[in-house]
Amino acid sequence: MECRSLIYPYLIADIGGTNARFGLVTKVDHDNNHYTIEKQRTYPSAEFAGLEQAVTHYFNDIEISNIRNACLAVAGPVTGNRFRLTNLDWNVDITRAKQSLGLDSLHLKNDFSAYAYAIPYLDNSNFMSISDGISEPRSPIAVLGPGTGFGVAMLIPEEHRKRAVSTEAGHMSLSANTALQSAIKEQLSRRFEYVSIERVFSGPGLKYLYQALAAVEGIKTEPLSAAEITQEAIQSNDEMCYRTLSLFCSWLGAVTGDLTLAFGARGGVYLGGGILPRISDFLLASDFMSSFKAKDQMSHYLENIPVNLVTESNSALLGVSAWLEYYLLREMSEGLK
Repeated sequence: MECRSLIYPYLIADIGGTNARFGLVTKVDHDNNHYTIEKQRTYPSAEFAGLEQAVTHYFNDIEISNIRNACLAVAGPVTGNRFRLTNLDWNVDITRAKQSLGLDSLHLKNDFSAYAYAIPYLDNSNFMSISDGISEPRSPIAVLGPGTGFGVAMLIPEEHRKRAVSTEAGHMSLSANTALQSAIKEQLSRRFEYVSIERVFSGPGLKYLYQALAAVEGIKTEPLSAAEITQEAIQSNDEMCYRTLSLFCSWLGAVTGDLTLAFGARGGVYLGGGILPRISDFLLASDFMSSFKAKDQMSHYLENIPVNLVTESNSALLGVSAWLEYYLLREMSEGLK
């Protein structure tokens, strides 16, 4: 196997289509599940031509060159030795990148599977309750949310720990449940060949939703960015922005309910990503939960499932740290057999 010893510090990162966040794990208290993460830096991902350039820039920035091991959360599917960042044109050969960066081991994990791995290591202060409920410990947990894209992962209970499973459920076809949603999806279908969940529930998607809602209602609007739409909605300065963000939250509730049913996620639902923590009060006041539970004869199934918003910004960094430590311990154990 690849990693026989783990030398501190080691590199961790959370790399998405918008930002690349780096840090070093310098110490781990396994008894208390505490990871000391130092020298954190955040850079715009688009500034770099690829993964190797971004990592090299970070090493130069913190003036360090003797890192031996790395585990990186990345926004996209990792298949075999290859990785492609979904919302940025980075194509990575993992073996080649490891050799180029002078690493003994380089592991890439889907970013939302990293979020999922972090859940057991967070305490109550890292969560905001959207809906109280009773978690079934033997059932899966769903971890999902909008950012630059729409990430979805599951935590599956096993005998001694929970195992994270990455998915690409954000690229499933978006379902419409009301006449307005159907009209909006029709508008989006004229613009895009395929209307996925991510097409609406993401940073760019909020802008598309705003434009499609205006088109359905025959209203001329200003060309606002997603950040401007959000700000105007929260401050109640613009009715169309307010209605767009309200629809965003309500429809997201329906999508989250769909995924909860699909996963059988009676262990709970954890919402993450870059958007929802910024609109937490708006989300709480929205129709998110009523849409989440509105599943006809299956509404009772969702009634008591706890739904929480993850407010800890280091979740993915913590998740890849926890995964790499587990990987090492498992490998060492197998090596002794």
